[in-house]
Amino acid sequence: KISKMFTTSSWKLTVALTMLVVFSAMASSSFAPKTSDEILSHLQGDNFNLYLLYFYESTNTQTRNSIVEVEGKLKKFLAEHQELMYAKVDLSNPEFRSLGGVVGLPSTPAILMIVHGKGVWLSGTNSFLLMERLNDFLPTFKNAAAHHSNPY
Repeated sequence: KISKMFTTSSWKLTVALTMLVVFSAMASSSFAPKTSDEILSHLQGDNFNLYLLYFYESTNTQTRNSIVEVEGKLKKFLAEHQELMYAKVDLSNPEFRSLGGVVGLPSTPAILMIVHGKGVWLSGTNSFLLMERLNDFLPTFKNAAAHHSNPY
């Protein structure tokens, strides 16, 4: 009876660990920059990583619902596209406040898709349209990252 219980427990543990490894491998590559300089270092680096940066202001009460909605849809999008390097940038944080001006941020919430210094801004509060546009641009940017070229 003990050996049967051990076998069942071992099997469950093995399945749980396997699922953890699979889901970890499927997650997008997020990076958690602490300063504007860290973000700029990634974006200006000599690489062809495909970056997706989500800019928002946590203190903006007028866009709070939109922020939550966009984040929810972004999670699904990122689960489908593991090759993206993703970061959330809260412009309410003093470490990131000046970054908006440096990178040409139009308004928040906004998403920047960028590869090798070339990118596209998507901004607004309609999460459906933001995701639709991300899906429109993604193939071109994936191709640019894969072939070490510019997206346009």
